[in-house]
Amino acid sequence: MIRQLVYHMLATLVLSVFLCGIAWGMATSFPWAGRDTLDRLSYRKTIPPEFSEPIRTALAHFPELQRVRILFRIRRAYTPLSTKPAFWSLFKRRNHRTYLVTISSQSIDTLSHLLYRNLNFTEQVGIMGHELSHVADFNSKNLLRSAASALGHLSQRYLDRLEYRTDSICICHGLGGYLEAYSRHVRTSMHVRYWRGVDHVFQPNDHWERYMNPDTIERHMQSATACRKPD
Repeated sequence: MIRQLVYHMLATLVLSVFLCGIAWGMATSFPWAGRDTLDRLSYRKTIPPEFSEPIRTALAHFPELQRVRILFRIRRAYTPLSTKPAFWSLFKRRNHRTYLVTISSQSIDTLSHLLYRNLNFTEQVGIMGHELSHVADFNSKNLLRSAASALGHLSQRYLDRLEYRTDSICICHGLGGYLEAYSRHVRTSMHVRYWRGVDHVFQPNDHWERYMNPDTIERHMQSATACRKPD
C-alpha cells in the first residue's frame, strides 16, 4: 500500500513537472500566451502611468509594433511631443530597434495648449497615433533608407512631405477621427488655419499644410486609395 502511494506521488510529481515545462515553453515561444490585452499592448513598452489609457488605445491600432521596444518618457522640452530612434538603434535590424517618444512636461507659454496633459482623451490618442506612425514608418526602413531619412530632415520641404505622409499613415491605422480632433484643437488654440509645426510658430501663416487640416483628414478617411503600407 505504501509502495503504491509512493509510486502515485512520484507519477504526480513527474506529470506536474512535464506540464510546467510545456507551459514555460509556450510562454517562451509565444510572448502573448497567458497575457491579457493590456499586457500585450505593454510588451517591450515603458509607459507613464498617468498617460497609460490614451497610449494603450493608440498602440492597439499598431499590431506591427507589438514586438518593438518603445520608451515613452516625460521630459521638459520645447516640442510638446517628439519621436526618434535611440542612436544605436539606427544600426540594428527592424524590430530590434528602440524608439524614444518624448512627452513634454513644460514648454513656452505659447505652446502650453499643446502639452499632452492639457489635451482631452480623444486629442491625446490622435497625436499619439501620429507619433506611433513615425515609429511604424521608420521601423519599415532598412539602414540605408534610415540614413537617407535622417539626412532629409535637413530640408524643410522634406519635413513637410514627411509629416503629411505620417498623418496619412495614422489615418490608415484607423485613428482618423482622433487625429481630426487634435488637428482642430491645434488650429483653434493656436489661431491658425494651417499648421507647420512648433518650429514655425512665430512665423507668418505661410499656407504650408505640413500637418493635415481637419477637412483634409476627412477626405483621406473617405478615400480607400489613401491607405497603403509605409514604403
